[in-house]
Amino acid sequence: MNQTKEEKKKELKNVVIYTKDHCPFSKRVKEYLTSEKVDFKQIRVDDDPKTYDELKKKTNLQTVPQVFVDGKFIGSATDFFAWIDS
Repeated sequence: MNQTKEEKKKELKNVVIYTKDHCPFSKRVKEYLTSEKVDFKQIRVDDDPKTYDELKKKTNLQTVPQVFVDGKFIGSATDFFAWIDS
């Protein structure tokens, strides 16, 4: 059974996003979460190459943002919005 968009929004708990300061995709995800009044933890990787390298090895994704919901890796901004809309 597919979840509705509202049901997906209720799942937005323990959200962690890895971002870079000047990334428009990171900004879009943060703006969406803020507009939906979802608490999230932002980890900036611009000035932390070690964390960024570890993240890329863990997820096999080279871009930001990288979004995790309740410990589950969702993916990039595109993946995140596709997950919300699915």
